[in-house]
Amino acid sequence: MAKRGDIRNKEIFAIVDGEIVPRSQATVPIWDAGFLHGKQIWSSPRLMNGKIFRLQDHLNKIRHGIKAMNCLVVPRDEEFIDSIRKVLVANEMQGASGVHIRIIYTPGTQVTASMNMKAVVNWDGTPSKPRIIVMPEWRETTSVYDTSKGEHAIVSQYRRPSPVFADQTIHSNNQIHSSLACDEATRAGVAAALMLDADDYVAEAHASHMAIVKNGVLYTPHVRCCPPGVTRLVVLELCSAHGIPAHEDDIVLDRVLDADEVMIMGTMSGPIGITQVDGKTIGCGTVGPLTIRLKDLYGKAMLDEKHLFDIFAVE
Repeated sequence: MAKRGDIRNKEIFAIVDGEIVPRSQATVPIWDAGFLHGKQIWSSPRLMNGKIFRLQDHLNKIRHGIKAMNCLVVPRDEEFIDSIRKVLVANEMQGASGVHIRIIYTPGTQVTASMNMKAVVNWDGTPSKPRIIVMPEWRETTSVYDTSKGEHAIVSQYRRPSPVFADQTIHSNNQIHSSLACDEATRAGVAAALMLDADDYVAEAHASHMAIVKNGVLYTPHVRCCPPGVTRLVVLELCSAHGIPAHEDDIVLDRVLDADEVMIMGTMSGPIGITQVDGKTIGCGTVGPLTIRLKDLYGKAMLDEKHLFDIFAVE
């Protein structure tokens, strides 16, 4: 659940177009394609002991969205990495943990307010330089969720859009559906709102992926109607590595309510037990054993050097 903002973030620096600026001065032009038409791709890795957890997976997610939007210029990974390193150094985050790093890409500035990607050019007709923005934030190293007692969830009235309308695996800034579901959860006083798709299958929670457990087997929804998540990927890898049966599946709401365990999976939190959905107790009403085990395995994975990118060693 949301808590009061960390006061350290009041004077934090961001980087926009290679320039380090205080958050109060960080701006984009009103002719920016992301501002005008939502052509904005993002992902948010976490800094652990001064190294970034699964950075390449996050960069791959951004690259997928850039290519799916048919952007004219695709930055190299090194360009993102350089911006990330510079802004982390500016904020003296070397060796830090609990830092949430939002990496944002837009195609750049347009010459006219047209949806056509051909408008994302300079006045001489050459392609605009893509805009890279990196916004780090201090976050708590401990979970904002109740990891011991678990959390409650509701089923949102809002649905995730179908891929027939647009590729939902693009991690764009068009989050109105999830934002409305988030507001529902906040008004209900719960941690999450589960969102169905047009076919009445569970798609995800409003701000993270989810999974259920039945008879010791983990099931997580397919990612047809939402972007694939890095935390979800890590959890599935952990299941495979530790002999835990796990499957992607179409999950109807009745299976959620009848599950032995339900969990949500977020970047900063990892697996978090959901013990009640729409007022119905899940399983025994406590955080289940597989959720506890995966939470522990995820915590260890975040400290495993094979998952960590030493951003400050890059020059």
